[in-house]
Amino acid sequence: MTVQDRGHEQKMLTTYLLRPGSFDQATDVLERHWPTLRRKGLVTGEPSWIAQGSGDDGPFVVELVTWGVPDAVDRAYLDPEVNAIWQEMFALTESRGARPPVDWPAVTQLAGGPAHTAAGSTAPQTLTAYQVREGHTGRLAELLPRCWAALRAAGLLAPGAGPRLYAGENPHGPFLAEHLAWSDPRGPAKAAADPAVAELYGQAAALAEERGDRPGIERCAVRPLRFGFMTETPTGEDS
Repeated sequence: MTVQDRGHEQKMLTTYLLRPGSFDQATDVLERHWPTLRRKGLVTGEPSWIAQGSGDDGPFVVELVTWGVPDAVDRAYLDPEVNAIWQEMFALTESRGARPPVDWPAVTQLAGGPAHTAAGSTAPQTLTAYQVREGHTGRLAELLPRCWAALRAAGLLAPGAGPRLYAGENPHGPFLAEHLAWSDPRGPAKAAADPAVAELYGQAAALAEERGDRPGIERCAVRPLRFGFMTETPTGEDS
């Protein structure tokens, strides 16, 4: 077992662009992924968060993993068992325009608790990607909590489900990823019609830009997936 050091924790938000009809196979692979990484000592005790969604260009699955050792990705790649799982998953994906089949940027969590705690929630959820203009990540990261406050004031966020925000950089530039749970299935539409929220959304849009065949702001409905390994306590420590 690899010895973990909390100072080496690193989150990675992976997006898999699934081929049509491959969802069931993909979930079979993902059910083995985190437990294998855990058994190899490569991740912390915080189970991965996995959700399915669909964008304008087709279906996808996202997976948030917390690595727990130095050079974890390189170690995982060189491990035959882990690499075989990755190859299985890659075979179920497809590129779309400038988007690669699998995108796995490292991210830093800026707001919220462990993402997997929302997996059992029945609240409608969205994952929004903001392609941030160069040099404006800090401004947008400060603006979004004001948006959340306005959404709460309008009664549009699910009670007890705090927003989560991640910052990272992919080959096209810096981005923020926002995970929200709504009190109403029509929450995003109602938010756009609320004057206070719409004003803040406009400010956010000015800090984002279209890049790599993707809009500046891309909001997708997502449904968290439940796997048996997600019952573990999210301590971030080895058990």
